[in-house]
Amino acid sequence: MLNERGVSVEILKAKAQEIGLDGIPEEAWGNLVKYCEVAWDWNDKINLTRHTTPELFVQRDLLDSFQLAKLLGPNEEVLDIGTGGGVPGILVAILRPDLQVSLCDSVAKKAKVAEDIVKQLKLDVRVYPLSVSRVLEDDRFDTLVARGVGPLVRLCGWLKEEWHKIGRLLAIKGPKWVDERGEARHRGMLQGVDLRRLVSYRMPGTESESTILQLARPSSPMVRTLGPQEGKD
Repeated sequence: MLNERGVSVEILKAKAQEIGLDGIPEEAWGNLVKYCEVAWDWNDKINLTRHTTPELFVQRDLLDSFQLAKLLGPNEEVLDIGTGGGVPGILVAILRPDLQVSLCDSVAKKAKVAEDIVKQLKLDVRVYPLSVSRVLEDDRFDTLVARGVGPLVRLCGWLKEEWHKIGRLLAIKGPKWVDERGEARHRGMLQGVDLRRLVSYRMPGTESESTILQLARPSSPMVRTLGPQEGKD
């Protein structure tokens, strides 16, 4: 059934099929539609995203979150930093209910939005209205995830004193990630940090690629989760 936002299970499935996005759990589609309804309603009040059509949602938000979810191990404790409207964290929680997902955002009104979305979707997801460094004062996580919250030099700056408290960071990046890596290296932010490109995939409708990077201490047990096709950059 089509709602006032022009989104339904059938439409999302069709858009996913158009880009060859297979493997979404059948039980996830209902909550994906509900996410669009709630998040886009909030977007009328507070700027969260430009992806407010089924096509853009699937091509950007769902594709990124699906690719990320495939890299997470069973029952991992995951923290989405700078979550904004809940991407990728909320979508990962929908796609992978076995994971223990938390979200954080230091902007109070965005954390409030994320909290409302989680509540309306009835997800077991904790939301911290705090910066990542504040969250890590008291809690530990297997994997931190991030998309669109800043360049690598900023992410590494936030985590400079925190790497020993996490297993790894998975960062979704666009085509400028190589330049970001160069800047981070130049500023010494990657000293003692193992950086690997885990996967790259085309952004539908563009000539560009998205890339998911893994950053971790070389001694982190999470580094050993890399497969044979994954390489160091």
